[in-house]
Amino acid sequence: MPHRRYHIHVICADNDQLLVLDSVAIFFQVRAFLTYDVSSKLPKASLYGRQCIDSCDYALMIIGDSYGAVQKTGVSQMHLSYLNAKAKAKPLLIFIKNHYQETGVSRQLQELIKLVSRQDNQIYYYDTEDDIEALLVQAYYSAVASHKVRGGWVRATEEMIKFSRQTVAERLADLLSKNKNTNTNTNTNTNTNTKKEHSVDEGFAADNVSKPIVLTQTFDVQYSAQAYEGGNLKDVTREVILSWQEVLITLMKIPSTFSSYGLQNAINRLISPKAEIDIKNDMPNVHAVSRCQISQDDLNKLQRQLVSANWIQLTTYGTRLSQELWKLTFHARSLLEAENAQTDE
Repeated sequence: MPHRRYHIHVICADNDQLLVLDSVAIFFQVRAFLTYDVSSKLPKASLYGRQCIDSCDYALMIIGDSYGAVQKTGVSQMHLSYLNAKAKAKPLLIFIKNHYQETGVSRQLQELIKLVSRQDNQIYYYDTEDDIEALLVQAYYSAVASHKVRGGWVRATEEMIKFSRQTVAERLADLLSKNKNTNTNTNTNTNTNTKKEHSVDEGFAADNVSKPIVLTQTFDVQYSAQAYEGGNLKDVTREVILSWQEVLITLMKIPSTFSSYGLQNAINRLISPKAEIDIKNDMPNVHAVSRCQISQDDLNKLQRQLVSANWIQLTTYGTRLSQELWKLTFHARSLLEAENAQTDE
């Protein structure tokens, strides 16, 4: 097996061109890792497709006989994934089945084919599944040569394997332990009490996990969003300012226990109205903003800070992240109550 393999997301209509998809799976068995669009009937199909496209190195689109099930937005998952891949400027390999007669081909599929054909795409046409393997060889190696990406998987080291098996709680424990050891070593190597205090402060400043949280303080987080302008979809990445008081009020609105995914959704809801105002101020022609999401790095950092400050604590945890449930601590609730009491006075 090659030392490095890429992630390729397959854009396709559900329950169409199954033999072609099988041929794709066989061809890429030792060349790439594949993810596929899922049925539009699933409520999270759109989110899943967008996340796969965000993380993939290349996208491969197969347009066969079906446009796919139409979502509430009026387009199919295949159509939406194509727009997302173009917005993300992902290298695209597109395979279109020849339709020598338009009889039996839906109007929506015809319009999608016309759209894809008009835009700057490398397109490969096929008649049957027997044509696919030869076209894949040509398309894949041409794409890799023309669009070199820095992604791909390499063989995991023992340290990487250990990290991948850890739960959030275990990673946080390791992180806090490392911070403690770092501060202890700093104190040991310092000659005077003044130098000790100065070194410890520097250690705290270098890692926000160790800094106490003050409600009135603000901080920046990065987020991504989708802006709709003149019928076109545009991906936007920006920063927004949040205060710890806003975060605490948001946490108070979450159910008594919540997952990391629940925390992410709550922060996304906090960001969304701010993001819409910010984006529309800079882009006056934007008529809608959706899918505001805090970056994963900033979410992880935020969660570590909340744990270190004793704002949230684990109630249950398991071998998978989905099994971990958190709750707001009594300390965090008391902070907000004290702040509200002070404001009333």
